[in-house]
Amino acid sequence: MPKELKKPLQALLIAEPSQRLVIVGSKKITIREGHRDYTVGEPVMLCDHNESFCVKAEITEVRHCLAKEVSKGEMRKDGYNSLSEMIEDLRTYYPDINENSNVTVIKWDNIEGILIDGYESGNLKL
Repeated sequence: MPKELKKPLQALLIAEPSQRLVIVGSKKITIREGHRDYTVGEPVMLCDHNESFCVKAEITEVRHCLAKEVSKGEMRKDGYNSLSEMIEDLRTYYPDINENSNVTVIKWDNIEGILIDGYESGNLKL
């Protein structure tokens, strides 16, 4: 009798300078090219394999749409002032992205971990 497969831990790579914004709680969203299979309510590791950065969060919302359908509010929360600015920045990671590309908007909350504990106690200097 086969056992039920367990879902692997989800992760998102977060590059600097966004890491600092995650730690202080002002970044709780990311926009990624393509259809990403993240699950609301599940934990996600926000990390960077090139640096010592890793915190845990809880996914609160996942939305699939075209890049041009990302709301102005979502763009602003992710640090963009316009669709063209968002597309230009995302081309750094996804060279072929355009306003008609599929994207996934991922939101999280309840971050925790040693970096968060250190920041909140005043023992972590940013």
